[in-house]
Amino acid sequence: MPVFALIWKEWKLLLRDWHALLLLFAMPAVFILVMSLALQDSFSLRQGVSIHYYLVDEDHSRLSAALVKRLDALDDFKAQSPDTTVEELIDRVRHDQVQFLVRIPAGFGKSIDGEKPVPVQMLAGPDVEPAVYKLFEAALRDVLVRVYLQETAAPLQSQMPGTDGMGNMSGNLDAADKLLNAQSLYQMNGENRRPSSVQQNVPAWLLFAMFFIAIPLSTTWVQERQQGTYARLRSMGLGSGTLLLGKLLPYLTINLLQVVLMLAVGVFVVPWFGGGSLTLGHAPLVLCLMAMAASFASVSYALLIANLVSTSEQATIFTGVCNLLMAAVGGIMVPVFLMPPVMQTLSHYSPMGWGLQGFLDVFLRQSEFREVAPQAAYLFGFGLACLAAAVLLLGKRKRK
Repeated sequence: MPVFALIWKEWKLLLRDWHALLLLFAMPAVFILVMSLALQDSFSLRQGVSIHYYLVDEDHSRLSAALVKRLDALDDFKAQSPDTTVEELIDRVRHDQVQFLVRIPAGFGKSIDGEKPVPVQMLAGPDVEPAVYKLFEAALRDVLVRVYLQETAAPLQSQMPGTDGMGNMSGNLDAADKLLNAQSLYQMNGENRRPSSVQQNVPAWLLFAMFFIAIPLSTTWVQERQQGTYARLRSMGLGSGTLLLGKLLPYLTINLLQVVLMLAVGVFVVPWFGGGSLTLGHAPLVLCLMAMAASFASVSYALLIANLVSTSEQATIFTGVCNLLMAAVGGIMVPVFLMPPVMQTLSHYSPMGWGLQGFLDVFLRQSEFREVAPQAAYLFGFGLACLAAAVLLLGKRKRK
């Protein structure tokens, strides 16, 4: 029957096209694996989120020990013992190696029920999202209030057996609030501020969009190759490098325009809808360096894909799946600190992760060239590797 012949024809074509088989089966399987690993702690109620913090007890009193014990009982937060000086720990938090630092100062226990208590200091890294900041602050404040009420209610409990003494403690909650001094290490105009979500979301989704330039570039390249355009250009004596450069420069310009537009959206448009305004940092040349590095990496990556695939459909699917994988691993979709340790290690190998780290260094940490140079170098190196591979593939097609 004709229908069965057509079905058999499609099966034969599909079995010959290993690219399509790879995209249909292998890539979705890898994506499911990566996203499942990246989100396992976020969706697991038993394991909780992986929020880590340094806990420094400089008081060594009975009350500070009680506070440490209650903090250790929190399932969603994991304390790490300090292994160096407080100044070094603060620097680690500033560079987001750990999200928070909780410091119990000397005199905390003696002054807890006085008029001027010595507050516990909570420092948050610049990259900590506002929702996570509020979650950790609320948990820490709750523990402090419980320790405070336990200490101040103890005399009343001894005087009034059979009562818990808590009914007389509501007037002291304002005093308990003085026991915590919470602040972010994000600096703006020389002052410690709490970063808005736009500071993190704009660079994340900007990079995600920049790497999707591979779809229009690769589909156009495939169509021109199928129409014989490149055969005619090669017959004119144009080399592989010249052909690639003719694509690289215009699309690089498009990507840089995309950067300007997306940053403008964060600075001007988001505040119109009630959101915070994007702060671009105080190093415009460093920001330009990161924009150039990310643009070069994404366009070179697009040229590599254009020379790997054979059809426009393959280009679209391959680009979409690869971009989603790089975004999932690189912290675009899920913050890196919410991932398990294995996924956090893998995030160091994602080009989107390099770009996100570099932009966050500029926007949140007010970094200069020296701090951003490694991420820019990784992106330029990735772009050069993709470009070299594209030249080899184009030369191989030319010899066929």
